[in-house]
Amino acid sequence: MNSLNVKQLEDYENHGFVSPIDVLTLEEATKIKEEIEYIEKKWPNELIGLGRNNVHYISPVFDKICHNSKILDAVECIIGKNILIGGTTLFIKDPDKKGFVSWHQDAKYIGFEPHNWVTAWLAITEANEENGCMR
Repeated sequence: MNSLNVKQLEDYENHGFVSPIDVLTLEEATKIKEEIEYIEKKWPNELIGLGRNNVHYISPVFDKICHNSKILDAVECIIGKNILIGGTTLFIKDPDKKGFVSWHQDAKYIGFEPHNWVTAWLAITEANEENGCMR
């Protein structure tokens, strides 16, 4: 198992997140982006609203992310070996759409209790303040 280092574990304990963790090659990230574009082109209304949830059920590319050993090893370092994928969601930020999500904690909206779980976020394209990255 590739463990998180001591600094990363301290960051998680002190700030509630660890970033960045190098989990994808450029080729893998490109393949994921291409899969999103393929789905959007072939089925234009599929990735709207609830259609952005659990895409790993229908896409081998997204299912592979759920089994990515680098992600799972990092999660295991924080919550242990008993890992369940509770769901996946695509947050697609189209360049011509404005949006705002207020400061919040995911636990309020996800509903799993007790709060002994984590979420794993992957940025597939450049994420910065200008295009609305998470902070």
